[in-house]
Amino acid sequence: MSATATDLSLENVLYEKKGAIAYVTLNRPKVLNALNGMTWRDLRTAFETARDDAEVRGVILTGAGDKAFIAGADIGELAGLSAVEGEESSSHGQAVLDLVEKPRQAGDRGHQWLRAWRRLRNGHGLHNPDCR
Repeated sequence: MSATATDLSLENVLYEKKGAIAYVTLNRPKVLNALNGMTWRDLRTAFETARDDAEVRGVILTGAGDKAFIAGADIGELAGLSAVEGEESSSHGQAVLDLVEKPRQAGDRGHQWLRAWRRLRNGHGLHNPDCR
């Protein structure tokens, strides 16, 4: 059975299962797939769905549009957060990434995402003043 974004009620992420592969697509091309709170919630749902599906053997993460894979954090949203809220946002993003236990591959321009994912996994992110 294939799950779609409609089945998952996702606003900013598309989810499609083809055989043993789950395709997760960030779908905010107008803002270069910037990661805001809703997108992180959608990613959590998509990754939990893939994790809990015994038929899914791997996940491919990609971004919609042809200008950017993921621009990074949604600066417009971050500008309105306090330091504590910014820390909570960063920790939430790291927890979402930690959900991905199955083999994963980032699609086009994915090397940027994998590098960012590794930095987040190693404790670097918006909350780290030494992060460049």
